[in-house]
Amino acid sequence: MSTHSLRDLRSNLGSVVRSVAATGEEVIITDSGTEVAVIISMTDYERLHEHADVADALRLRDLRAKSFTVMTLAEMLDALDVDADAFATR
Repeated sequence: MSTHSLRDLRSNLGSVVRSVAATGEEVIITDSGTEVAVIISMTDYERLHEHADVADALRLRDLRAKSFTVMTLAEMLDALDVDADAFATR
């Protein structure tokens, strides 16, 4: 992994991007000595998004399992203290 300042990157962007694409090596970009961004290959970018999609799907599955209870309409009306006969006439 290499590091380039924004100033350096301005004059070498093409070669830095081609190097990342060819080698897959990440490049950290700094601004006044502070790390502010990373250049990664398209392959790594796609892989990160695939992992993020899987992680999101797993998190949603877990949330649904913990947050939702399956019940009949009659049970729901009873839990909400709604008169089933009054509900049926609406």
